[in-house]
Amino acid sequence: MKKQKNYLSLLLIVGNFLLVSCGGNGNQNGNKTSAILSVLNGQAQNTEVTPEMLKQSNAATTRDIQTAFQNENDGSFTFNDNISFLSNDGVKITGNLFIPKSGTGPYPAIIFVNSWALNEYEYIVPAAKLAKKGYVVFSYNTRGFGTSGGLINVAGPKDMEDLSKGIDFLLANAPVNPSNIGIAGISYGAGISLLGLSKEPRIKTAVAMSGWGSLPDSLYGNQSPRLVWGLLLVTAGYITGRMDPIIAENFQKLLDTRDVSTVLSWAKERSPNNFVAELNASGKPVYISNNSQDNLFQPNQILPYFEQLTVPKKLDLNNGIHATAEIGGILGINNYVWTNAYDWFDYWLKGIQNGIMTKPKVTFQKRFSSDRVSYSAWPNPSKIEKTYHLRPMGFFSPGKITTTANTSNGNDTILSGGTSATTGVPLLSEILDGAVSVPVKTNVNLIDRTNAMVYLSDSLSSPLKLRGRTFYKGRINSSDYAPHVMVYLYEVDFWGTGKLISHGTATLFNVKGKDVDLNVDLQAVAHDFPAGSRIGLAIDNIDPMYAVPKPVSLYTTTFKHSTSNASTLKFESE
Repeated sequence: MKKQKNYLSLLLIVGNFLLVSCGGNGNQNGNKTSAILSVLNGQAQNTEVTPEMLKQSNAATTRDIQTAFQNENDGSFTFNDNISFLSNDGVKITGNLFIPKSGTGPYPAIIFVNSWALNEYEYIVPAAKLAKKGYVVFSYNTRGFGTSGGLINVAGPKDMEDLSKGIDFLLANAPVNPSNIGIAGISYGAGISLLGLSKEPRIKTAVAMSGWGSLPDSLYGNQSPRLVWGLLLVTAGYITGRMDPIIAENFQKLLDTRDVSTVLSWAKERSPNNFVAELNASGKPVYISNNSQDNLFQPNQILPYFEQLTVPKKLDLNNGIHATAEIGGILGINNYVWTNAYDWFDYWLKGIQNGIMTKPKVTFQKRFSSDRVSYSAWPNPSKIEKTYHLRPMGFFSPGKITTTANTSNGNDTILSGGTSATTGVPLLSEILDGAVSVPVKTNVNLIDRTNAMVYLSDSLSSPLKLRGRTFYKGRINSSDYAPHVMVYLYEVDFWGTGKLISHGTATLFNVKGKDVDLNVDLQAVAHDFPAGSRIGLAIDNIDPMYAVPKPVSLYTTTFKHSTSNASTLKFESE
C-alpha cells in the first residue's frame, strides 16, 4: 500500500510542477502547455518501460500492500495474483482473483476496475473483505496500466472488449453465479463501470465512485477546458502508463479551441450519459458517489445523468475533492460511502435485506459539516427556487444583491485580468477545503473592481438553504471575440471576509461587440448561509484552475443592468 501512497504524492508533486509551468494566474496556457505536452510526447516516444521493470514494480507493490492486506487475510479465501487473458486484439490483460474457501459456489462476483495511474492492487483490501463475505472478486489492470499490454484507451471500445473478455475468463475459471456479477471502481474505474453496466448484459449492478456521467462536460464544460486537472491526468498517464498519443493531442486541441467537435465526439463515445436508454431498458441498479469540491468530475455533470436514470438508483454527494470521500475504503477503512457500497452489493447480489433500499435515495453532505440532507428523488420534488436581483456597482460601492427587482439602468465595465477572487491554489486549496474543511477565503471588499464585478447583499434575516445548483444570469458586451468568465459565490461575514461556497465558469465565442446573455451554472452544493451573513458574488476573467481560449490579452467586458433585462442569481433551495 506504500506504493499507492507514493503515487498520490507523485500526483501532488506533478501538480505543483504544472502550476509553475502554467503561470500563477493560469493565463498563458496556450504556449506553455504546448511545450509541456511536446515534452511528454517526446518522453512517450523515447522512454521504454520493459515488462521486466513492470514485473519488478508489481512485485514491490505486492510486498508493500501485504502489511495492509494481512489483517484481512485470515485463510478463508484463495488469492491468485497471476491471472491473465487475451483480449480481442491479442493484448494481454492481467489481474488478480479472490475465491472463498467456504461452500462450493457458485458465488456472486464483483469486478474492480483500477483508477487512472493505479493498477490491479488498488482494491486488494476491499476485495479481501468481500471474499470473506462469500464473493469471488476479480481486479484487473486496464490496458496501458500495470502489467497489462496495449495503450490507454480512456474507457473506449477496446476497454469494453477487455471487460467482456474478462467476464468470459471469470466464468470459465471461477465458481461464479453468472446471474450475480457486479462491477465497481473509483474515478477511471467508475466511468468504465457505468459504461460496462450499460453495455455488458452479464453485469447486474454497479457501484461508481468519483466517476463521470458526461466526459465532454468534464473536460470542456461551458466551453472551458479544465487546465490543471487535464494536465495532471495527461502527465500522470505518461509517468504511470502507456498513453495513446491521441489523448494528449485531444487535450491540446481543447486548449487551442481547434477541432473541438471531433474531440467532443471522441469523449461522447466514452460517456455513460450517451447510453442512458440502454441502461434504463435493462433496469439494472446503480449506486453513485461523487464529491462537491471535485474539480475533475464536477457534480454538475453527474447530476443530469442521475436524473435521467429510471432504474433503481442511489446517489451520495459528499464533501471532498476527487476521490477523497472514497479513498479510505481502499485502505480498509469503512466509511459512509463504502458501507453503502458493501450493502448495495449484498442486497442486489445476495438478496440480504440490510436496509440499503430504505435509506434516502439522494443525500448531500453540507459544506463544512458532517451533516447530510436527504431526498426521496432528484430533482428534489419539494425544491424551491429563490431568486435574487443584481444591481449595478457604484463609484465606491459593490453592486447590490436584493430580493426586489432592479430599478436602476447602468453599465459596469471591467478589464480582463486576475483578482483576489479565485478557487485558490490548485490541488492544495482543494485538498484543504474538501478534506479538512479549510475554505478558500478572500475579503470581498478588497477585490479589485477594475477587473471584477462584485455584488453584496444585506445581512440575511433568515438562513438561506442552498440545496443544489446556483444559476447566474447577466447581460454582457465584450471587446473580445471569446471572453472567459469566472463566477464565485461567497458567504460573507460582517468584516467582508468571504468563504468560497461554489463557483462556475464559461467561455463565449464569436460575441465581440454584441449584447449577449451570459448564463453560468455554479457547482451544486448543500450549504446553509446563516442569518446575519451576507451573500457575495464576484465575476472576473481568470482562474488558475481553468484555461482561457488564448494567451491573455487586454479586453473589456461590460455588464449591462436594466429594468427590462434583469441580472439574477437563482438558488435551488428548500
